[in-house]
Amino acid sequence: MPIRFYFDVENGTETIRDREGVEAADLAEVLAEARSVIQEMAGEVCADALGTAWTLVVRDATGTLLARLPIRR
Repeated sequence: MPIRFYFDVENGTETIRDREGVEAADLAEVLAEARSVIQEMAGEVCADALGTAWTLVVRDATGTLLARLPIRR
């Protein structure tokens, strides 16, 4: 049965919460999806504020933090 996971984006002062989420079979599958999302958004996020470190935070439906992945070009 699929599990719903959420990808929040944060930079230490600002957090953009994912309200929709994605479904995946397990943590390994959602981490693969997270890496794909990072590749898609890296150029946009990293270009907006040079010198600002952004992170993709993966959490489950209970809000439990599962992974923190840096967003880099």
